Amino acid sequence: MIYDIIIIGGGVTGCTIARTLSKYDFKIALLEKEADVAWGTTKGNSGVVHAGYAAERKYIKRNLCIRGNELYTQAHKELNFPFQRIGSFVVAVDTDQIKGLDEKRKRGIEDGIPDLELILDKDKILELEPNLTEDVVGVLHAPSAGIVSPYEMTIALAENAAMNGVKFFRNQEVIKISHSDYIFTVKTRGGGEFQCRHLINAAGLYADEISKMLGL
Repeated sequence: MIYDIIIIGGGVTGCTIARTLSKYDFKIALLEKEADVAWGTTKGNSGVVHAGYAAERKYIKRNLCIRGNELYTQAHKELNFPFQRIGSFVVAVDTDQIKGLDEKRKRGIEDGIPDLELILDKDKILELEPNLTEDVVGVLHAPSAGIVSPYEMTIALAENAAMNGVKFFRNQEVIKISHSDYIFTVKTRGGGEFQCRHLINAAGLYADEISKMLGL
């Protein structure tokens, strides 16, 4: 069988791609080298859903972070994985740091990050978070920031993708990739062989090894 798309890697990135593409009429396979999804870098992810104000505008990371944050609300509603918008603080402990926080606030507001607030009232700050240091003089509060269970989210994405027809192949460590006549042939440890027209590298920490197999 020749798949339209093969995704290499069953972490949060690979499973998000699988779930998204499963909405369309493609034959899709996902290859994961471990015994289950989310067993790689994903399982050690901090699970923080950032508001998006931290990175400089010149980096694509900033736009992806802001848009990604927005997408969590609908994904959580559809897949019911553990997710809470608990907000985040960036803390200033001297007045020299206030200017930097306010610059982040202004840029964030211009970029559409909701409800960013610079709080300078120490009593209000400690009421919101009593465990902060008494040296606090201000905080940048981002209510849209949140926390997520990365492995439960990944499992939910994978389950939904599978329900939509994506084929998951576990214990399939990719060892060789060749390309001929517009078809990729992917060989895995143990003798597995898969073919596809389009190949997506979502191998996380080992993405460079997959790229080398492709001569990139």
